[in-house]
Amino acid sequence: MNLPFSKKAASVLIAASLATSCASMNDFARDYGTAAGCIGGAALGGGITYLVTHDAKKALVGGLAGGVAGCVVGNVWQNREQALAKIAQEEKIRISTQALKAQQNSKQDQVGIVAQVEDGTMFNVDSAELTSSGLRQVQKIAAAMKGGQQDNSAVLLVVGHTDASGNAGYNQQLSEARAHNVGLVLEQSGIKASQLYFQGVGSSRPLADNDSASGRAQNRRVEIVALANESLLRQRLAQESNNPLYLQHSSAVDSRLARTETPRKKAHPDNKAKAASPTSEAAKSQEQDQVTQPTQAIAESNPANFIDFGGKPTSSRVTGLASNLKPLSQGFSLISQAQASSVTGSCLTDLPRVSGLAKNLATGQSIGQHDTREYLPNMNGRAWAGLVNGNLVTLSPVFVLKEGAQVTRNPQVFVTPKYAQGNRKTLPGMTGVANSWEGEDSILYRVYIEDAQKQPVSCVDLLIPKSGQPAKQGQLFYSNHRQPWLAEYAPQRG
Repeated sequence: MNLPFSKKAASVLIAASLATSCASMNDFARDYGTAAGCIGGAALGGGITYLVTHDAKKALVGGLAGGVAGCVVGNVWQNREQALAKIAQEEKIRISTQALKAQQNSKQDQVGIVAQVEDGTMFNVDSAELTSSGLRQVQKIAAAMKGGQQDNSAVLLVVGHTDASGNAGYNQQLSEARAHNVGLVLEQSGIKASQLYFQGVGSSRPLADNDSASGRAQNRRVEIVALANESLLRQRLAQESNNPLYLQHSSAVDSRLARTETPRKKAHPDNKAKAASPTSEAAKSQEQDQVTQPTQAIAESNPANFIDFGGKPTSSRVTGLASNLKPLSQGFSLISQAQASSVTGSCLTDLPRVSGLAKNLATGQSIGQHDTREYLPNMNGRAWAGLVNGNLVTLSPVFVLKEGAQVTRNPQVFVTPKYAQGNRKTLPGMTGVANSWEGEDSILYRVYIEDAQKQPVSCVDLLIPKSGQPAKQGQLFYSNHRQPWLAEYAPQRG
């Protein structure tokens, strides 16, 4: 028997097994985190060392070194998850955790953890100040997250989320103030301010629909993200800013554009307070679901600025272009993009998504998410225009960064009625608010119109190739006799 060959073959098998069963090792580590890290690190360290040096003694040293590293990593993430689970049980709150894995080719390594913490009792309505129970909860969470934070390269990000009740801008500011205050408690626990970041994203990233009390409760949360270094944090920020996953749920409590029913609310004690504060959040545990009663469509005359775009009646159930957005297939990812089939909404049932930048707790300075200012082809301030039933509809300017498909400036929407018949007089521009989401070969470019109920156009969804070619598909929504209508719109660079 050729013993050296057997040792070599065994080492190859160990290395191959570990490379192809990383997911299994991570699942195993949830229950036996430290042991799994030790075993995996030792086996991988020893196997790779033997393959390189063909020296059994050096392989043993490599195994010991790998085992130590594996023990440390496995222990850090495992301890945090177990501590958070214990806090959830003690405080009777919902805390969900997810491992963040860096994927390069076929290899996956855990490089962080994200915890979603419900804020049912953490803050009072319309307040950024922690309640007594909220302070106790955050102090416990801070103690749990402090473990493993001795490494100066590790970072923590606190993200504040609200439901969609009230004004989107107000919600963003409130969520940022809440995230900042949670960050201060983390600092007081002994975590360096230079390693702490905070961000308020308001109602822009819902985990559930906002049309029910239970859905709004899920969306009111504090998210805490622990990552191995700032480079990974930058990637996390860029990907979350336009992750199609959040398109699965509307950022609106109800859609005034798509409504064909008259909403009626059940009376409850909080109604008077909410009437006095139009920007307030939902009243959490006391709030009641809306009750709607079907009514007959009211055949009202159209306003003077009505334009016939030649479309057809539609509803909130129309399939949106987001369903055709092919998910990114990148080599290095911290999150899993949404499956296209699960994203069906359109701009008709959505509202502009307003989120703030992540800021360092020590300096107050925002962290740059984009290394360059290079724009996608034909999206560097150009106008995009196309005919809709003989009417020219122009979006200008269109600014979308190549990195992350981030919108840097909102467009206006201009309509030139009966352009095909020779008219060249353009109506005053409509103020738009643009959001974008990135797919593999195209982006979803969504434009909301301010005061849409008073304008000829309600909103626009476009699927635009990253190559800058004419839009693959487009949906232009407008109101006809106070009912939603839909017309096809496929503009190209002007």
